[in-house]
Amino acid sequence: MENVNVLLIDPNQTLVNNLADIIDNDKDLILSGAFTTDQVKEIDHLISERSPNAIVLGIDNPESKEMDFLYHLRRDHPRIPVLVMTTHSEIGAVTALSALKKGAVEYIVKTTTLSGTILPDEHFKGRLIPVLKAVPRLNRNLLVRGSFSDKAIKPVPTIPTDFFKDAENRIKLLVIAGCLGGVPSLYMLLASLPESLPVPVIVVQHMPDIYTSVLAKQLNEISGLQVVETTNGIELKPGTVYITPGKYHASTRTIIGKKVITLHHGPKIHGFRPSIDVLLQSTQNTYQGNVLAVYLSGGGNDGIDGAKIIDFSGGHIIVQNKNSSLLADLPWKIESLGLHEGSYPIERLGHEISKKIKQGSYNKVY
Repeated sequence: MENVNVLLIDPNQTLVNNLADIIDNDKDLILSGAFTTDQVKEIDHLISERSPNAIVLGIDNPESKEMDFLYHLRRDHPRIPVLVMTTHSEIGAVTALSALKKGAVEYIVKTTTLSGTILPDEHFKGRLIPVLKAVPRLNRNLLVRGSFSDKAIKPVPTIPTDFFKDAENRIKLLVIAGCLGGVPSLYMLLASLPESLPVPVIVVQHMPDIYTSVLAKQLNEISGLQVVETTNGIELKPGTVYITPGKYHASTRTIIGKKVITLHHGPKIHGFRPSIDVLLQSTQNTYQGNVLAVYLSGGGNDGIDGAKIIDFSGGHIIVQNKNSSLLADLPWKIESLGLHEGSYPIERLGHEISKKIKQGSYNKVY
């Protein structure tokens, strides 16, 4: 694979030293420099001198000098992907989501929840290194265009609220799944869906706890739908979006005639909890083939087995297309297996979802 030159900047000297060793010891990565924030006097000169392919930037709060670095990098060096590292806290979650909406490609949690101490090396090897190795496959055109959610929410066309009037939809559940690059797409997509959506929506986005809570609050502010973080046993209702909380798998069940979501601490699937596969596999019993699964930007293999089950049971699958995905690995895998019924830009995805739900009374043709 293509070697990736990595420039590392963080306020904490200990973390800088630890990550410098981890990056330097990986054969596919080249450490072009490792600095604390205070050591960086002129970032343009540093980039010119070091020529990085990617920048790992620690940001502890939205009003910090490091966030100013991010703004500068996105404005003047848009082709260089920036991965941010944030604390495992509510302020860290706000910082991460703000960074993603400003054009950071991904975030990495760098501290523990309770003590705030730096996480062990194994965590960064499992989270940071795979993202850095995905850098050559990122959509650079998307980075240069800067078409992330803070600029793109308003231009996304919304669906008329009376679109579903008198519709007899066979689809009874919408599942939205995403990984790397999925969060900005999620903001744009939920902003375009009508408040009259006649089905419940479950979102599985690979994120840690606390972060999913903040995400639900922010999405609720920009969506006509009600957006909540899922709680154990919550009843699934039309027009409500349920964000699967970090650290839990979510499954659908029927209890006393009501369809609900249950949460559980199972083993990670393909390295993730929540898992797309776990949720989609559970819908086979509760919704049979009456499910529409939508795959947003992302990578990895979580979601492939779930897609096979949705397809086998007669459900429907559509994906975000390559040109509007930051990382198209996951949607492309779904496409290559012939499991999807359409690939669409994020600007059209809300409309295509609404059409599928409204017209979902037909039988699939094989």
